[in-house]
Amino acid sequence: MGDSGSYNNLPTILSVLALVIGIIAVIMAAVSVSQKETNNFIIGGGDKGGAQSDAMNDDDRIWVIAIGHAADSVEYIDEISGQIKGFDVDMVNAVCRIAGKNCRFSVDVYTRCWDSEVGETQRGGVGLYSGFYDACTGWYHTYGRDRTFQFSDPFSTVEAIEVGFLVKPGNPRNFTYRDIRGKKIGFLDGHIPDEYCVARQDNIQGVPIPPENVIHYPNHEQLVAGIQNGEIDAGFDFAFLIKSDMVEVIPGFRAQCAIAGQSMMMRKDNTLWEWWNPAFAKLRASPEYKRICQDLLEQHGHIPGPSPEEHCFDYN
Repeated sequence: MGDSGSYNNLPTILSVLALVIGIIAVIMAAVSVSQKETNNFIIGGGDKGGAQSDAMNDDDRIWVIAIGHAADSVEYIDEISGQIKGFDVDMVNAVCRIAGKNCRFSVDVYTRCWDSEVGETQRGGVGLYSGFYDACTGWYHTYGRDRTFQFSDPFSTVEAIEVGFLVKPGNPRNFTYRDIRGKKIGFLDGHIPDEYCVARQDNIQGVPIPPENVIHYPNHEQLVAGIQNGEIDAGFDFAFLIKSDMVEVIPGFRAQCAIAGQSMMMRKDNTLWEWWNPAFAKLRASPEYKRICQDLLEQHGHIPGPSPEEHCFDYN
């Protein structure tokens, strides 16, 4: 009877043995794969805060640049090719070529570079914080962002980013920027014309704006729709971007919400600025910079956006 019982248990013993061998094989395979992938992309980066392991030689490194699309001539998606185009793309490509760096764009939503939510402290986006990329391109240097990230030298002027209050044509609610007490104001989520910029103005009563009177929108279209349908009394946005008969700019008020123009925004431990700044200085001193600025009209002028005179240094 004892022999009969051992034979009955034999299939179970063999099954357990096969399972143990299978687990060991899986573990060995995983160790082998991890050893082979040491130099591949590592989300989160290393000590430099970049998108790759520091084990990679700097000459072979791929610098990952985040870019979005604001549907203006600085950054937009081309309807035919489906590619991101605009001033920022042209600028990054030129600087990386001059610096001899291997750069790649990573298209992502803007809030993964910088985020601002109603009633909360402005903060860096998870993409840049976590090192998904080395830098976000075309971000204006502001007071809030300066506390969190570092910036390259700017590659555009600050004059192009004057902002103002936008209302329904004819201003049927008689909105005045001098007194916004009790008024609901719309802003684009994460953009520099925000409620904090309004609060810094010394000629406006009713600031800071209570959180219940602040409405954030994900894009320009929805901001304009909020003005049209009466959800908000006014919007606060870039004046040059609103070329529509659906809204008008309140006269007599202009403000700037940035310290400097468009720059590369990166973590404070990232070294991209060390090669970017001298490479951009060479570009700015060359005729190519003016050609890139001319392309704001000649190549990208079918999309609303700033003029070369507004956007570029020393353009005439």
